[in-house]
Amino acid sequence: MTTRQRGIISVIISATIFGILPLMSKIIYSQGCNSISLVFYRFLFVLPVLYILIYRNPNETLKIDRGDLKKIIWVSLLGHTATSLLLFTSYNYIPSGMATTIHFTYPVFVILGCMIFFREKPSTIKMASVLLCFLGIILFYDGNGGIDPIGIILAFASGITYAFYTVYIDKSGLSKMYTYKLIFYLCLVSAIIVLVFGIVTRSFIINIKPVGWMVIIALSLLAGLGGVGLYQVGIKTIGPQDTAILSTFEPITSIIVSILVLKEPFGIKIAIGVGLILAAVILISIFEDEEQLSEGVDDP
Repeated sequence: MTTRQRGIISVIISATIFGILPLMSKIIYSQGCNSISLVFYRFLFVLPVLYILIYRNPNETLKIDRGDLKKIIWVSLLGHTATSLLLFTSYNYIPSGMATTIHFTYPVFVILGCMIFFREKPSTIKMASVLLCFLGIILFYDGNGGIDPIGIILAFASGITYAFYTVYIDKSGLSKMYTYKLIFYLCLVSAIIVLVFGIVTRSFIINIKPVGWMVIIALSLLAGLGGVGLYQVGIKTIGPQDTAILSTFEPITSIIVSILVLKEPFGIKIAIGVGLILAAVILISIFEDEEQLSEGVDDP
């Protein structure tokens, strides 16, 4: 298995993990928690495990230079934290399916960002993949529920901040940092930001039922170690553009979970949407790889 293939598989697994989180979030909300508190606990509870993983690596420490710390603060504030808060808050104004649909336009913002700020020219295959993903995700939207402009703005903003997070991790050099060390500092800084925000807005909740706490811990570990970790492996190995495109596996997972667990119907629109996204994944994972080989690019 090549490095590129490992990166592709890592992103797909990451997207699958994130696709399960909305169901877990619904369980947590039913146990007395709210979105602000959930985001804080998600960042907090994974920290001890990350510390142990770093400590057990003889080649790594928690030591970090001032330059990298500044970068982490910026990407945590404007990307890592902002995305979670904006997306979860948008659920209060528009249906979660619509919010997710709008959020997953972020691969377009990733490619636009790379084109505008870094003069990168995306290949025809990447542009075709983005178009297929965009059309596929639109088909997931069923059109039910009220439409509040505030929710739409928040969801779009979450797509922009997540695109910033994806590109900045790669272009700032942070992707070269030991994965668990980077996640540790991202979660630490983000937890502090969300805690302050929750206290200021008086939206922080501690009184949660035992089942809620158990699911929160599971969500924190699953998202922090699996979802975020594998996503960063993808950024490091296949780049921010391909990672953003392949991460559209997340809504597919959400659809499957909703059908199997929530017993929601599986219509022809959803089937076509899944097919379009799978076609995009095939394009980016197979034909893009062949294009690189034809150009003489060696896979390390």
